[in-house]
Amino acid sequence: VYGMLMARSTYEGMKLADKDKRPFVLTRAGFIGSQRYAATWTGDNVSNWEHLHMSISMVLQLGLSGQPFSGPDIGGFAGNATPRLFGRWMGIGAMFPFCRGHTETDTIDHEPWSFGEECEEVCRLALKRRYRLLPHIYTLFYMAHTTGTLVASPTFFADPEDLTLRKLENSFLLGPVLVCASTLPDQRSDKLQHALPKGIWQSFDFEDSHPVSVLGRLSVSINHVCFPLF
Repeated sequence: VYGMLMARSTYEGMKLADKDKRPFVLTRAGFIGSQRYAATWTGDNVSNWEHLHMSISMVLQLGLSGQPFSGPDIGGFAGNATPRLFGRWMGIGAMFPFCRGHTETDTIDHEPWSFGEECEEVCRLALKRRYRLLPHIYTLFYMAHTTGTLVASPTFFADPEDLTLRKLENSFLLGPVLVCASTLPDQRSDKLQHALPKGIWQSFDFEDSHPVSVLGRLSVSINHVCFPLF
C-alpha cells in the first residue's frame, strides 16, 4: 500500500503545482490502484537474452493484473548489452506500453549510437514505428482508462479457443495489431518461427522491408530487430 500511496501523493502534488498539465509518475513499487497514478517499470533486470524474453510475460501479467502502463529497462539495467541484444530489445521494447532504455552507472554506454551504426539504425527504425503508431497506442490507453481494457494483451486474446496460443511467450497484441518477436535464446540467428491466430493476418507495411506472413504460420528471416507486425 505504501508504494501506491507514494504514487498517489506525488500525482496529487503535481496536479496542485500545475492544474493545466497532466502528471507523469513512474514507480517500481505499487499496489492495487496504483495504475490510476503512475506507470510501472519491471525493476532492475540483467542484460541477457533470458531477461529480454521474460520482459514480454512481465508486461502482459502486469496488464492482466490491472496495470496497463508498464515496460522494462530496455537493454538491461545490470551488465553490458551487445549490439545484437540491445537492438533486438529496442525492436520489441518500442512496442511496449512504456518504452525506455536504462542502465546503471557502472556499465558501458547504452545509448543506441554507442553500439555502432547498424544498431543505431535499427533502433531509429524501431522508434519510428512507435511514433507512427502513437495515435493507435494513445487510443488503447484511452480505452484502458475508461473501460479497463489492456494496452498490451496476450496473443490468445485473438482466439481464446486455440489452446496452443496460450503457450506463446514471444508475441502480444496491441489492440488488433499482432507483434511477433524473436526473443528466445535459440532464436538469436534472425530466424522467426511463430504460429498465427486463426484468420488472415495482413502484414503491416511500414515500407521498411520487413517480411510478409503466410496463412496460419509465420516462418521468416527478420532484419536484425524489426519484427513483423500484422
